[in-house]
Amino acid sequence: MRKSQRQRNRERARRAQRGTCIYCCRPMGKDVTAEHLVARMDGGKDSRGNIVATCSRCNAGRHALFPAGAPEPEIYQAFVLLMRSAGLWPPR
Repeated sequence: MRKSQRQRNRERARRAQRGTCIYCCRPMGKDVTAEHLVARMDGGKDSRGNIVATCSRCNAGRHALFPAGAPEPEIYQAFVLLMRSAGLWPPR
């Protein structure tokens, strides 16, 4: 079975990030998802430059915690790191 372009890009991102989540900076292990920096619904593509590797909690949180619209990746990363330093990440 051939891997999809998204799977290959996710694996490249994981290797480039040395196995750490782009948002919480923790090791992901096998808990790896592909995060589109620009969402597909906003015109983002399944391209190498638009996909980063995240843990599933961070990926889900970017959209679930902000139902009015996911924040920009840099803002969300700052939010996650601030919450993590306060002992409030991941959310329960």
